[in-house]
Amino acid sequence: MSNVHPFRVLRAKRLWIVNGMVVGFVALLFAVFYVGANIDPAGHLHKLPVGLVSADKGVNAGGKQTDLGAQIVQSIKKSSQGEDKIDWRVMDEKEMKEELSKGKLFGALVVPSDFTSSVAALAGTEASGDAVRPTLTVLTNQSAGSVGSSMARQAATTAAQSASAQVGKQLTTQAKATQAELPAATLLLLADPAEVQIEDGHPLDSHSGLGLSAFYYSLVLVVCGMLAANVISGQVDHALGYTHNDMGPLRIHNPLLRATRVQTLAISSTVLARDHVVRGQSCRHVGAAAEGAGRA
Repeated sequence: MSNVHPFRVLRAKRLWIVNGMVVGFVALLFAVFYVGANIDPAGHLHKLPVGLVSADKGVNAGGKQTDLGAQIVQSIKKSSQGEDKIDWRVMDEKEMKEELSKGKLFGALVVPSDFTSSVAALAGTEASGDAVRPTLTVLTNQSAGSVGSSMARQAATTAAQSASAQVGKQLTTQAKATQAELPAATLLLLADPAEVQIEDGHPLDSHSGLGLSAFYYSLVLVVCGMLAANVISGQVDHALGYTHNDMGPLRIHNPLLRATRVQTLAISSTVLARDHVVRGQSCRHVGAAAEGAGRA
């Protein structure tokens, strides 16, 4: 037996350099691909699909058909030309609901069927107390992803507020053309006539983790896979006698069973597959119990 003290291994430069390089490289990869990908999602946004729906029926005033919903859609599409952050997709309500349910849209901006008629009624209201503000609805879709849904909501809300201001300019111009004296509150209401309402376009189930269940499930799989691989690899090497097993002050060492690396890999894979089946059944039982408790 060698008389060299085990702690002398700490003097080996190779031990420090190799481990430092490997750990540093892995940490760098995590920082670049994981943290870097999530540190500025708005700055790296590209073609986020958002629905644009106009169900406005318009009104016929003085023999002229007015459709403010169509004007809003055209204005948003025109203002978004040359920008690649938001992909405004013009569609009808039925198609929009289907796209939201499939996770192909992160949100939507909907102009209701009575928008033009509500604006016309608002313009003809003399008393601000009797005025009913028209609405523009922003739909979110948490099931498609919380980050994407949040950015879609912000983009749709900004577009709705801009559309309201644009309609307000038209109403203010018309009010000034009539030379009628309107109360200050009415003028303020005409300047920003539309009310923006935010609704959930595709409600999540009660046990969906706010749309993050897929992320947490993937995270659990990765962590459990890494832990299982480390534990099984060590236990297989111990069972074959290549390493010893320390249990506090006790050290257990099995007789050496010579095996090739291919045989060792086959043994480890078999144990890992069996462990995967057992954990899968356990997860199903736990999930069923949690679902039953939630329903109760």
